[in-house]
Amino acid sequence: MFVQTLMSRGCINGKDLFIFTTRLIEKFSGCPGFEKINIENKVDVANLMDELFQTSNEALEKINFQIKRGKQEMKDDDQYQQCYTFVPIEENETIAKLQKIFTEAELEFLKTICFHLADEKTATENKLINLCMEGGLNSNKKKLTTVEAARVVRAFTDQGYIINSRKHNRSGSKGGTYHLGARLILELENWLEKNIEVDICRACSKPVFVTVECLTRNCNNYYHRYCVETKPKCRECKQPLKLDGVANKR
Repeated sequence: MFVQTLMSRGCINGKDLFIFTTRLIEKFSGCPGFEKINIENKVDVANLMDELFQTSNEALEKINFQIKRGKQEMKDDDQYQQCYTFVPIEENETIAKLQKIFTEAELEFLKTICFHLADEKTATENKLINLCMEGGLNSNKKKLTTVEAARVVRAFTDQGYIINSRKHNRSGSKGGTYHLGARLILELENWLEKNIEVDICRACSKPVFVTVECLTRNCNNYYHRYCVETKPKCRECKQPLKLDGVANKR
């Protein structure tokens, strides 16, 4: 049921997966092969969720699939939400999956958005929509209209490929600001590293787009915001790192 849920949804956030795990416990707790767990004990529920994650991946490896997990790069409701996504191990299979969901012109648009957000970190809704003007290089020479692009931006957002962080936007601005979603970064990690100059977080060695840069001269290290909040000093030079221009303190 754990794997089936991820397969059917494609991706799920940590909060929803935690709720699903508690329902599994309510249904199977005390049954043969399933230990009795108190759903009020959040640590035990989280441990079971982690165990299911590990066990599922051991089984999925035999058929070239995996469940990947990561965190959104910016906060939502004052938390960096976890994301779990079900992906093929082979990069070409991941691209093939996207080709079944989106048209060639839409995938070209997604690629353009990836390049833009890799450079600019965030963008307004209007800026993303207007990127459709750069299209038309696909085999059909199809360029999305701004109306089509607005619809596709909503589709990318609904499926977690890009994230709308409204509360990081200036008051009164339309549509909020967008950044790359954890789902896209997890599913297309290999493609991103091959095609885009991606910074690597010095703390966790994973790709990072919304970066915190160490400002020490000649240090040139980058970090996820959530890694800085956990350990606010540069791993290289040991100097304090700053979130939004303010040194993070613990």
